Amino acid sequence: MTRGLRQLVTVGLTVILCGGILSPSVISADAATAEPTTTTKAAEQTYTISSVELPYTKLIQNQQVTKSYWLKKDLSADPAGGANALTVDQLNDDAYMADFAKYNDNDEIAQSMSYLFQTYFGEKLTAAADTTVGAYFYSLAPDEYDSLADSLYAAEFGAYSDAWWISNLTQYQIDQSNYAHMQQTYKEKIRPGLIATGQDSLLTQYDPAFEDEAKFVSLEKYLYGMVLPALIQKVHVADYTLEQRTQLNPDTSAAETKAALAQPLSTYLTKQADGTYQLSGMIIYPELSIFSFDDKVLPPIVDPNPGPDPTPTPATSQPVTVHYVDTAGNALADPQTLTGDLGTTYESSARKITNYALKTTPANATGKFTSTAQTVTYVYQKVLTSGAGADITAPKGSVVYATNKIGLYKSAAFTKQSRKQWYAKKSRQNRPMFVVTGYAKSKNGVKRYHVKDVNHHSKTAGKTGYITANGRYTSRVYYAKKQAKITVINPQGINAYGNKNLTKKTTHYRQGQVLKVKKIVSHKLTKRFVLSNGRYVTANKKLVQAGKVTMPKRVTAKQALNRYSNVNLTKRNRHYAFKSHPTFTVLGWDYSNANNFGKRDTLRYRVAGGYITGNPQLVRNVK
Repeated sequence: MTRGLRQLVTVGLTVILCGGILSPSVISADAATAEPTTTTKAAEQTYTISSVELPYTKLIQNQQVTKSYWLKKDLSADPAGGANALTVDQLNDDAYMADFAKYNDNDEIAQSMSYLFQTYFGEKLTAAADTTVGAYFYSLAPDEYDSLADSLYAAEFGAYSDAWWISNLTQYQIDQSNYAHMQQTYKEKIRPGLIATGQDSLLTQYDPAFEDEAKFVSLEKYLYGMVLPALIQKVHVADYTLEQRTQLNPDTSAAETKAALAQPLSTYLTKQADGTYQLSGMIIYPELSIFSFDDKVLPPIVDPNPGPDPTPTPATSQPVTVHYVDTAGNALADPQTLTGDLGTTYESSARKITNYALKTTPANATGKFTSTAQTVTYVYQKVLTSGAGADITAPKGSVVYATNKIGLYKSAAFTKQSRKQWYAKKSRQNRPMFVVTGYAKSKNGVKRYHVKDVNHHSKTAGKTGYITANGRYTSRVYYAKKQAKITVINPQGINAYGNKNLTKKTTHYRQGQVLKVKKIVSHKLTKRFVLSNGRYVTANKKLVQAGKVTMPKRVTAKQALNRYSNVNLTKRNRHYAFKSHPTFTVLGWDYSNANNFGKRDTLRYRVAGGYITGNPQLVRNVK
């Protein structure tokens, strides 16, 4: 499963993690012992696809499999293709698909069904008999990973991390787990997985929660008001009780995902009576969604030093807090608190918010008051319209960058034929940038930017076309709000100036330095941070990052290792044998393929004499 495929349609919250951690090994050019392998190509077969099952989550409990479908058909008007399937004719019918999307509240997955099918499968699907699901998706974008093993590593971690967050947060919420356990597993599995899969920029969001329990408690509103509800919605376990969610097992969920990726692609093609095939909803969406539950509910944590038994306190009703947020989790209105008697029914409702449209109505919009505090979260999407005086996400002339893999297209209709260029998902400091020169919409009303590529050191510089305006894939390059602290992330550091137009240089700040911010000011269509000492620095997100960004100070090799003179690790200047147990002082960090937007980039550590890999499979932090 490629990282790039996931960018098409993803859940709109920053905590949804992807990447890998459970693969026993990752083949990498960084390893001194990597050996090439050869395979024999099997005979190919062509399958004629006549219908596509709707995407679903596979839920496994007590060895019983349940399909939780994400979308629905208006069967009163259209029974064709089956209750949970669309015919290829329907997928190719713009008018039908517009009605289908509307029936599903303009859900972005519903809007993208036709595009997903035509781009990654098509009516004539050709594959070798022994092609696995994982190998097929890897073949669509082989440059995004060092190897097939690396892409499988990423998919497994996606399943593991989703299950880990839901089960652990829920267990802690109802006293079936403790903070020490969560802290340990976060550091041992989640954190290394984030680094291994290029998600290290997320560490500034999650590391503070696992420094000590007081900080975790201070972030509970964010974790339980936004993160947990959005994850529950993503994996479609909203109908399960709190106790059932505690049983969501990260290890078995990842193992089931690994097994599915190893299945032949033909496993997910069901032959029809006329000799054509129906494509499974398991693989139409470019990220497998498989989750497994344990059979046994974990017992409550027992205090090792209990005092006298307290007088039992009768259960009392706890409030329900209703949140109104955008797709990035930012609050759009003050939360509403609902109260009532234990066991009685509560009803929440959406609000009308200027320039925003309701995107997601939570599954628990109505329910019953319980003895546990509950949260209900309504998610809104910004309305982008064109024309004079309109509310535009990114103003004309401003700069945006891609936060996920995106395509550049000749027209606002995003088809395979009109695509001019793929831009791979890159680390924060290497993300491709574009100047917004205009706006458009697709036939279905999906928003687009007309842009010019301004990546001056790349082969794509100067290209023009259309990219998505969806905030999950593109974002403003400059911070819009003041941040308390920022960390310099540019490998070359940044300069501070006496004037907001960045003239009159006063000092230089190196990568990793943390700076205190007094305020933020505008300069034309950009922003500047004013530091506590009155100096001006850039607010470009590729150069600085809000909060404190931490990288290891020292690392040691887990096996034989090479050092290179360049960040792409193509010019080796020293080999370290494993028996020497080499340890390195980390002077900074960078990423490979900085100006090659056709490839993903990989973390490297800058050390004395050159660069080494940042892959946690090959090096580990030294405290």
